[in-house]
Amino acid sequence: MTPNTEWKKVIFSLISAAAFFLVCIISIIGIDGMSGGYALAFVSFFLAVSGLVVGLLFVTRARAMDAILADPSPLVHWNYPEAMMQETVEREYKEFQSRNHVMFLVIGGMLGLVALFFLLFVSDGGLETALVLLAFAALLFFTSRLTPWLERRRAGAAPREAVITHRGVVYCGTVYPFRSFLVSFEGASFHEPRRKTPATITLSFSQLVGQFIIRPFALAIPVPVGEEDTARQVVRDLGGKVPE
Repeated sequence: MTPNTEWKKVIFSLISAAAFFLVCIISIIGIDGMSGGYALAFVSFFLAVSGLVVGLLFVTRARAMDAILADPSPLVHWNYPEAMMQETVEREYKEFQSRNHVMFLVIGGMLGLVALFFLLFVSDGGLETALVLLAFAALLFFTSRLTPWLERRRAGAAPREAVITHRGVVYCGTVYPFRSFLVSFEGASFHEPRRKTPATITLSFSQLVGQFIIRPFALAIPVPVGEEDTARQVVRDLGGKVPE
């Protein structure tokens, strides 16, 4: 059974909050305010509050994951063959890498053009600004290459399991509640198998990332061979439509 690692995140967040709060107290007591004590206290207090808020968010995720894993009658519970999951991990890695490459070309290209403008047409501080922009582009390139690799490493070591209930989904060790703070479930759909990919259940979510900014995202759950009819019924149970 998939372990609930969300509780570890709760503990880490709360320990971090306590540590930053301790730094805040020490800054107020032991450092002169005008010598940086007030600034350090303010920053550490902000980080302590942030850690507490993140810990509370992880508590809701951990409880949701406990409820999903403990459901006596889930809509579906699949254990994937190792070969199938390896193919899925590699396919998702290449797609992630491709998306990041395109994003870097767009953003990195814009940074390069702006850096070139400062280098050629701005005499006072133009060189320094151009170097900062190019350094930021280099950092962006490194990040675009690193994040897919980290995700592939995480997915490669994750449990080969999917559990779907009316409360949410636990897929490869990660929980996706259908109703949680800032995230809501939008719908489900079934996609027939294609030449190189198995059938999938696609779950659509929306996430509030700003005061008026909603970011949609989707989770594609591969369907084991022979479980296509079960997957179609799961989509119907979740209120989705299945092509006839």
